[in-house]
Amino acid sequence: MSAINPAPLPQAPEIEPRPQPVPPPGTPGQPRKPSAGLVAGLCLVASLATALAMWALANRGVDTSVGSGAASQVRLATASGGELLKSLRVGGTIETLNYAAIRVPRLRGPRDSGRADLTIMSLAPGGSIVRAGAVVAEFELKWLVDHIEDRESIVNRAQSNLKKRIADVQILKETERQARVTARAEYEKALLDLRTAEVRSKIEAEVLKNVSEEAHATWGQLEEEGRIKEAVHAADIRGEELIVREEVLHVDRHVRDLGRLQVRAPIPGMIVHETLFNKSGQFSQANEGDQIYPGALFMRIVDVSQMVVSASVNQVDAQSIRIGDEAVVELDAYPGEQFRGRVVNIGAMASSGSGGSKFSRGRPGAFIKHIPMRILIEDPDERILPDLSASADVQASNRPKGVLVPREALRSADGEAASFVYVHSDGQFRQREVRVQDVSDTEALIETGLQAGEEILLSSLPVGTEGY
Repeated sequence: MSAINPAPLPQAPEIEPRPQPVPPPGTPGQPRKPSAGLVAGLCLVASLATALAMWALANRGVDTSVGSGAASQVRLATASGGELLKSLRVGGTIETLNYAAIRVPRLRGPRDSGRADLTIMSLAPGGSIVRAGAVVAEFELKWLVDHIEDRESIVNRAQSNLKKRIADVQILKETERQARVTARAEYEKALLDLRTAEVRSKIEAEVLKNVSEEAHATWGQLEEEGRIKEAVHAADIRGEELIVREEVLHVDRHVRDLGRLQVRAPIPGMIVHETLFNKSGQFSQANEGDQIYPGALFMRIVDVSQMVVSASVNQVDAQSIRIGDEAVVELDAYPGEQFRGRVVNIGAMASSGSGGSKFSRGRPGAFIKHIPMRILIEDPDERILPDLSASADVQASNRPKGVLVPREALRSADGEAASFVYVHSDGQFRQREVRVQDVSDTEALIETGLQAGEEILLSSLPVGTEGY
């Protein structure tokens, strides 16, 4: 059997690659999208331009001088003479210098301490201006009106009882007086009869003597009883008078309480409603129809003609503040507005800033002490209202005079307390030691070592120069 060679497999036909379509040119008027490289280049150019503009603004108005052999720009300043102005910024809230706290009236009448159902019938709106003596709130107490009427009837009955008792006592006193007069007449008659004893028998004479002595004793006894009964009758009448007086005082106390239910403004000013804890367990302002407890603070009348900034200052900074120092007050509610102020009160005792004790842990504010102060706003403005947040720059009244330089011009070597500056003269920078008298936030007062008009270096030394 002969081998049969298999026929070769047919080869796959070669496929020619399909030509890629050429993108059509953009339509007229539509720009092509820039490449990523072009965008990065434009951003880099813009960044460099911005940096150059900021550098130019930062060095605008700065004198440029070239040191010996140096080609870099430096910042210079000229020492000048004048007063060192030191200011201290404090923050606080707006309050009034004069105000009156209005509380719910307390009833002073007897057996009224447990009553707390005081209902507000009328209430002056918050923010309104009232005069002194104007009614700002009224409370309703119907039971008190009825109680006063009942007690007045009791007073009338007590007064009637007093008059009746006085009349009865007068009758008794007259009856007792008549008895004493009769006893005296009997005694005098017995004395007359006793004179006839000489013409009578001894027995009759002894009888007349006994009768006269008995009449004298009876009259003396009635006189003594009369003095005692006078004191008894006076005490009886005095007791009735005290009962009447007690009832009258009772009514008077209730009448005064009734007058307190109509609250009047003690001073002129603006009405400010206070937030209080109501019976529903929430904090809210009082409204008409609410029932609030006696003694609760529900309103203030503030004198808006004198407003102050109530602030606190650190006990270290407080050493530089004196009463009468000027201040510039700014309100957060009105940016850019400034008002003249003056320090009128500085506290005598410091308080803890965080309210913690010296034994508390993890509360560093407990060791920071602050002193309260008040700054009177001397520019009256109707926009200045209580509880607005404010800040004030207090300017110290002690303003020493001398040579002033920017504080950034002062330098000191490592480990040395002495200060020096670089003075620019003849194109060179010379190091000169100075004695600093006082400093503020931006300026320093030089006591010795520098004259007004000399130029000093603010920035670092230029490259390639050395100060000496």
